[in-house]
Amino acid sequence: MMLLLDIGNTRVKWARLHNGHLSIGAPAVHREQPLAALWPSLWGALPSPARVVVACVARGEVAASLTAWSLVHWGIHPEFVSASAVACGVSSGYRTPVELGVDRWLAMIAARQLPTFAGRSLCVVGCGTALTVDVVTADGRHLGGWIAPGLTLMRQQLTQGTALRTTDIVNTVNRSEFGHGTAEAVTAGTRQAAAGLVLQAMALAQQQLNALPIGVLTGGDADALLPSLPGETCVVPDLVLQGLAQLVGQRGLG
Repeated sequence: MMLLLDIGNTRVKWARLHNGHLSIGAPAVHREQPLAALWPSLWGALPSPARVVVACVARGEVAASLTAWSLVHWGIHPEFVSASAVACGVSSGYRTPVELGVDRWLAMIAARQLPTFAGRSLCVVGCGTALTVDVVTADGRHLGGWIAPGLTLMRQQLTQGTALRTTDIVNTVNRSEFGHGTAEAVTAGTRQAAAGLVLQAMALAQQQLNALPIGVLTGGDADALLPSLPGETCVVPDLVLQGLAQLVGQRGLG
């Protein structure tokens, strides 16, 4: 059994990979949490895995804490993966491939392998602490991407820079209407700002490719963003973990 970890800026997602089968575990928030207590609460009762393979974009102390716990508890040094020039049929559009966030890289790898999207260009959108957009052509070329604040981060910035309180912000409002109060206006406005970024990326990709890419959303705010995007756009949970499983499989580790 292999333990696969997707450590984002706020949450850690994980899965067990055994005989090609991916078993997803319950995610947990790691940001501003006591890490030494978090790891055993998640995996202390698991049998020792053969490997621990990690995609991590969080601050360095998170990776250091995980490594220390894994070495003490299992005697295993976690393997931290990074983006590369080419993997699993996808070629990076970054001038320096290793600078590409590994979560974005793995999401592109996973999305392109899904049978539903075969032969289509894709706009892969990570809806987490950061909002990331990456375009991949039908033949696996990464055209590049954009990074912007995610929904939660945008709303936090509003509460820090204005008299608006965090408790004023609501999570539900009709997607087709303007807000009729400050809380509704913030909820709708930040969602439409995020959707506008994705729509602009898809329009730019359409100009370059002469075809509108399919939007593939993943991350905690994906469901909130979906109704504001074109009909073919879909949500695929745990896309980074799926890409990580494909990557270790290609390298003969799974």
